[in-house]
Amino acid sequence: MQRLLALIVFIVLVVLTVALGSQFEAGDWYQAVKQPGWGPSPALLVIVWSLVYVLLAASAWMVWDRAQSVAHKALVWWLLQLVASVVWSWVYFGLHRVGWAMAVMGVWLLLSLITARSFRQYRPEASSLMLPVVIWLVFALALNFTQWTLNGGGVNSIF
Repeated sequence: MQRLLALIVFIVLVVLTVALGSQFEAGDWYQAVKQPGWGPSPALLVIVWSLVYVLLAASAWMVWDRAQSVAHKALVWWLLQLVASVVWSWVYFGLHRVGWAMAVMGVWLLLSLITARSFRQYRPEASSLMLPVVIWLVFALALNFTQWTLNGGGVNSIF
């Protein structure tokens, strides 16, 4: 029962993260942002981001399930990447700062790499579940960078 409750807690944390991030909607501003031709469709973005968040919940639960009493540091890294996710949504969709969002995405990617590495010592399978997350964040960072350059880019647009 405790294992199931823990899984539910990790799922709820991820759902809360998504709910907080979704408070900053794309809206008309996003429709005006120039997109690269290779950018994914909105439907594909929803599917992949959903999968990313499922993998995040599953990997954290696997680490907790294996090493709950000693994996606190690894799970703190995991929580920090959830915070980075919300901050990215706020900066990108809320503040409309594509350049700043790119920097936040870089931090989020770094936190994901640290999380994957720290998960490896407790549960290699959980670390492996982080690989698609990291790959997607690399892609999302490239997409964010391309949007930034297509829409003016430059140091002035960061500040």
